[in-house]
Amino acid sequence: MKLADKFTLWFLGIILLVTPISMFTTLSNIRSRIDNSEIERLKAVNNEVAEQLRDGIAPDKYSQGRPIIILKIDKALPKSEVQVEKQRCDGATALNECRITVSSYYSINETNYQVSSYNYVTQSAHILKGMLFTAILKTMIIALIVLLTVRWVSKKILSPFNQTLNSIQKFNIKKKQPLALAETNTKEFQALNQFLKKMADKAVIEYGLVKEFSENASHELQTPLAVLRSKLELLTETDIQVNQASLIADMQNAIEKLSRINHSLLLLTKLENQEFEATSEINFTNYVQELLAIYEDRIAIKELTLTSNIDEQVYVKINPTLADMLFDNLLSNAIRHNVRNGTIHLRLNKRGIVISNTGPFPVFPTEELFQRFKKSNQCNNSVGLGLSIVKRICELNNFKVTYIYEDNLHILKVIFSEDQSIGEDKEEKEGYTDNQIVTI
Repeated sequence: MKLADKFTLWFLGIILLVTPISMFTTLSNIRSRIDNSEIERLKAVNNEVAEQLRDGIAPDKYSQGRPIIILKIDKALPKSEVQVEKQRCDGATALNECRITVSSYYSINETNYQVSSYNYVTQSAHILKGMLFTAILKTMIIALIVLLTVRWVSKKILSPFNQTLNSIQKFNIKKKQPLALAETNTKEFQALNQFLKKMADKAVIEYGLVKEFSENASHELQTPLAVLRSKLELLTETDIQVNQASLIADMQNAIEKLSRINHSLLLLTKLENQEFEATSEINFTNYVQELLAIYEDRIAIKELTLTSNIDEQVYVKINPTLADMLFDNLLSNAIRHNVRNGTIHLRLNKRGIVISNTGPFPVFPTEELFQRFKKSNQCNNSVGLGLSIVKRICELNNFKVTYIYEDNLHILKVIFSEDQSIGEDKEEKEGYTDNQIVTI
């Protein structure tokens, strides 16, 4: 929900809550004022009659046609010289207080008098109906004005915020350019822009430092590794004993492994820095077929059986370099962690890719496979970064990657689209057609 819609609902909620309360308060005040005004008027009428009695004037002329009653009383006057009685109209509801009687007591020429007058006031129900109509009309007018103007007002007020949000979305740390934000006279937006500029400048500087460090570290490590590799090659050409040859072979393996670790960590750093952008869709089928041809020898050496089900013209929006890395790591992982005379099943379509292979049961929880330097104990040559690279590539391209071990198969699934899934029925796992089975 947009911010303007939230403001609208909040404002309308306040109107709907306050209007009944204000109506009740106003109605009570109006009723009270009408009653008090009429009471004061009736008091004045009683006083006028009492003055006529004091002056010896017969009050008949004044009281004629008026609801006035004059009574002589023999008992003592009550403590309260004025008594007010409110009576309801016959058949009226509790809200319709319509008759007010005011009784005043006087002592005139040693004679006690009770002068009473009454009148009918406007019924509360009539007042309420008029107020209710006015309140409903006012609420509808306010709500209509709010609905028609809130978006324009919010757009005007929140224009600096929207410009800032747009600038942040377009900001690219790799361009090493400062974040440009629109000027505003709103203090809160000024504070926000200052903070964002400060953080963006800091991020650009730190990105440059990390990138420079990773590149320098990779370059500096490659040089001594190359020297060690060449020296060991020269050493192997000299007369050496059998035990020395074994040590040299171990050293060469360690150097090659260190070189692969250095390359993988550098690649992960580039992935974290998002240096690979997907500008258009590529034919993923071509990359899969090319890599399968390259890995034929490795598959043959391990005497593996490859079954494939590859759709033609599978287009995916991904950087070409990352596409090559993604399938390369998936396939090499399936070969490396397989067993001799094992099998590899491959399926590719527009929804995603599934690659499964035979292999021992995993020795640690499967959710840890995508962590760095996690590897099975059956493969000591692995550096433990292949699936970490796969996961990071999938995250950058909004793919979903999952791993399960089922029916003695390690199954890795990469879904290109979240709203679709790659179903693997029994036929897809075990029953590829004969022309799809490649035994090497």
